Amino acid sequence: MINALIVEDEFMIAKRLTRFVSQAFGDQPFKLTVLNTLDDADDFLAGHTIDVLFLDLNLQGKDGFSLLKEKLCESFHTIVVSANSDRAIEAFDLGVLDFVAKPFTFERVQTAINRLLDNTQVGSSKYLTYKHLGKSELLAIQHINYLRAEGHYTHIITVDNREILHDKNLDKLLATLPEHFIRTHRSYAVPLHQIKSIETQAGSKYWLILKTGDNLPIGRTRIAELRKKLA
Repeated sequence: MINALIVEDEFMIAKRLTRFVSQAFGDQPFKLTVLNTLDDADDFLAGHTIDVLFLDLNLQGKDGFSLLKEKLCESFHTIVVSANSDRAIEAFDLGVLDFVAKPFTFERVQTAINRLLDNTQVGSSKYLTYKHLGKSELLAIQHINYLRAEGHYTHIITVDNREILHDKNLDKLLATLPEHFIRTHRSYAVPLHQIKSIETQAGSKYWLILKTGDNLPIGRTRIAELRKKLA
């Protein structure tokens, strides 16, 4: 069951988006909630778990980016639906899954839903947001050394050896990160530019050597693809 939230203050647009989202999910079980203010959305998110947020950026004179920046580090994906297409780059830089410009078509909404359901697609974020001491912080993508899965969470290890716990799981994070991030193991992902070499050990075990000196395991099913990308 996918739990979705639409935050849109124009009734007819909310109605149209609701219809298109419902059609796009098809046979996929989902539950959809529609709210029209940022305050209501903030209250709802404080007490409910969702998988995807469809967010307008202009809500009764308030900037949806305030909610976007606060909640992007949460476990759900965000798809911006806005007429402010000049802010698309800013939104992608912060790690949204997609930006659907108004006026939108069913086909465009379907593309966004397909991206949500397909974990193999990648994004173009320049930053990740994360929680630190109750506040949202930004981490530049270029400062990431590698990612390590931890159940429903992900540990982000930076090049200066900081470790940050992120609320998104590894699959969801990779959906927002640029294509040079590659899954090297069921529990690890790395940016290609951080890789120094591959070592083979007895028993056909493979290890990834990073420029920082870290050694990470490589899954046997991933070694061929990794070598191809490094060629």
